[in-house]
Amino acid sequence: MLTAARTEPFDDLDRLSPASLDQWWVRKLKRVAELGFDELAFYRKRFAAAGFHPTQFRTLDDLRAIPISKKEDLLAVMQNSRSKFLGVKSYTAGFDVRMTVSLSSGTSGTTYVVHTRRWRKLQGYSSSRAHWWAGLRPGTPLIMSAPAWHAYASIQPSIAMHFKNPCVVVSGTFLPRFADRIVDAILAFRPRFITMFLPMVFSILAAARRDGTSGEQLFAGVETLVVTGAPITPGMRSHLQDVTRVKRVAEIAGSSENLLAVDCIHAQGLHVVPDTCYAEVLDRKSGRPVPDGQRGSVVHSSVIPAGSLYLRYDGGDAGVIDRSPCPCGLPSPRIKLLGRWEDCFSVGDNTLLPYDVQFALETEVPELRGTALVITREGLANGMLRLLLAEPEGSAASLLDKAKAKLSRRFEVPVEISAVRDLPLRFKGVPPILSEQEAASAA
Repeated sequence: MLTAARTEPFDDLDRLSPASLDQWWVRKLKRVAELGFDELAFYRKRFAAAGFHPTQFRTLDDLRAIPISKKEDLLAVMQNSRSKFLGVKSYTAGFDVRMTVSLSSGTSGTTYVVHTRRWRKLQGYSSSRAHWWAGLRPGTPLIMSAPAWHAYASIQPSIAMHFKNPCVVVSGTFLPRFADRIVDAILAFRPRFITMFLPMVFSILAAARRDGTSGEQLFAGVETLVVTGAPITPGMRSHLQDVTRVKRVAEIAGSSENLLAVDCIHAQGLHVVPDTCYAEVLDRKSGRPVPDGQRGSVVHSSVIPAGSLYLRYDGGDAGVIDRSPCPCGLPSPRIKLLGRWEDCFSVGDNTLLPYDVQFALETEVPELRGTALVITREGLANGMLRLLLAEPEGSAASLLDKAKAKLSRRFEVPVEISAVRDLPLRFKGVPPILSEQEAASAA
């Protein structure tokens, strides 16, 4: 009888039972809470207002006594102090003036995240664990890409050094207009492992096609493609596997504020990387944990006692959690980020994320999986879904008519779909919500 594939442990932390991992998390989170109380007025004031003291921290349930912080709370600190540095940074564990500063992402504003040398050491080891789970092994030639402002850029060298990999780091060139340079790097270096922002994958595939290189030729020899920066749907994953012929397409989700989770081989959600963070998914109204599979707000807490400390930080992401045992054997729960709440929109009786439209399209019309699309503001303003789809190959008209009918029944709203030659795959690689004028000018 065949048995489910299990993940090879990175170290003894991966061998813990879920209950033992919870106890490990309690010790780590209590240490971070103590640092926050002892050193940081931001947390000391919030703890006092909530009637919480770190000495009360004995189980993970006690974490709920700590107030949730949101980006607007941190932006208010910046505005009031007139300083880019927030009151959430600790220097006790390994103070060093040689620190790096990264930026948060999102349209609501940018905060600055401080990373000390000790943070880089601990986060580098934890991120190496994440890449091990994704399939990276010692000596594997790899290419990694990240925007230079992101925390990930500061620990990429640590990952390559840990595994002693021949490595090319493409830093800062994550915009589509630089795709040809990454194509050149892949063809010259011939990596076996690639980590790439999801929007950039589509851009480099398009750039390669313009030069007469197929996806299979471009990714020849690549064993694992890790995508990050946007939630990938199951259909999009299988589409990338078909186009590139890469056996494993894995997903990593993370933020500069110390959220990190990654697929195992079963791709049934992203395992929380335990020595980076602890994650909860909470009901938006009550703040209580949601049942497995129910959508809520992803709230995470740092476990690294250095640099910027984030305790119960709500970064604005929507997601689901799965605490059931995974066939891979890793003890940490799995989450799936689905997008940002700020990108939600209403049509008919539905409140949707762009991810929902992409998922519905590939579910209802599997022939269109992997098709890029734009949701138009003009359609939403008229109480309907108007989609612009990259023109599919083959019998385009019949496929679009089929998609229109099925999506209309699924969402119970009028649906219009138009095929266009070019679409902007901008910013996040998920269906953007744009005016048709914006879509035309960005294409």
